[in-house]
Amino acid sequence: MRVAAVAALMLVFALPAPAAPPPRQASLMLAGTAPLVVTGKGFGSREPVLLTYSNADLARRVVGVRAKRDGTFRARFELRLDRCAAFTVRAAGVRGSRAVLQVEPGCEQKRGGPPKRAPAIPPEPPSA
Repeated sequence: MRVAAVAALMLVFALPAPAAPPPRQASLMLAGTAPLVVTGKGFGSREPVLLTYSNADLARRVVGVRAKRDGTFRARFELRLDRCAAFTVRAAGVRGSRAVLQVEPGCEQKRGGPPKRAPAIPPEPPSA
């Protein structure tokens, strides 16, 4: 009887443990800039999430939302941004979900038109 019990215990410990589901990857997407709207997915069901907007001018805005049952949300910041504005939005859920949206549009050349070429330097006249 003891041998059977020991064999059963050895079998239980020899079997691999069931794999834990992979952690969800939270993410953010830009939905609009006038006003600034960000959508999130992959957060915990009904997880409270704090979103922080920041830019190069050190401006900051904070918005709190609660994710839906499926882990998605839509957050609106009372900001109207130029389409060429560079900024970062960070999301932190109370259960550990984290995501970052970094927007760095390449508008510098478009604002002033095409890049200007340096004027050509005329050749020096021959010395006599």
